[in-house]
Amino acid sequence: MAVKKQTRKPSSRTVKDEVVRKDMERFKEKVVELGASAAEVIPASYVLVEERVRMKCLVPRCGALRDGGTPYCPPNTPEPDFMRKVFSQYRWAVMFKRDIPNVADYTVVSDAVRKERLANPVTREGFHEKTHDLVNQLESYVQSQGYDMALGFAGGSCKGNLCHGVKCGVILNGSCRFPLRARPSLEGVGIDVFDLANKVGWNTYMMRGVEPEPETIPCGTSIGIVFVY
Repeated sequence: MAVKKQTRKPSSRTVKDEVVRKDMERFKEKVVELGASAAEVIPASYVLVEERVRMKCLVPRCGALRDGGTPYCPPNTPEPDFMRKVFSQYRWAVMFKRDIPNVADYTVVSDAVRKERLANPVTREGFHEKTHDLVNQLESYVQSQGYDMALGFAGGSCKGNLCHGVKCGVILNGSCRFPLRARPSLEGVGIDVFDLANKVGWNTYMMRGVEPEPETIPCGTSIGIVFVY
């Protein structure tokens, strides 16, 4: 049986509006095929960048900042004004979510419990790890379709979700363990994720401090976004 090879489209900075909209719907369907629970095509103008969001990585201090942090965590991420300029050059993005039912696996725990989870292949996966993978896959697919400026972000730090809290390779020796998958988080560049979720009608819940009653939260939500055009 012959398998049709996916044609890689040449890059283009000028695409007709009707073509862009059709492609955006196709990219939305693609990320759901890859494993997202839901996806929406949104105007890039929906995205708000706030200094307050970036500051929440620092106060209270995120665990990803231990042992030197990462180049992709505040205060090393680009300044909010720079990110506003970047996002203003896009018109459309695909935003997606993953619903995560087992909230108790990701609640705040002691260092001893955290180490136990990391030692177990079943529970070591970070809350946002698959979301990082989906962002990488969708970004690569979109680029292969001619949108060379596609740019994706996922929730949560790459250190916590790809390196599982191990000291960052860039900090150690200048070499990232996941050069194509690692990237700043949505919140790390100041994107108000809760505001975005509200705009598309998705229910989200604050995870911080839910222990010892994780049952009060129906499910966790991990969000990713790929700016396309």
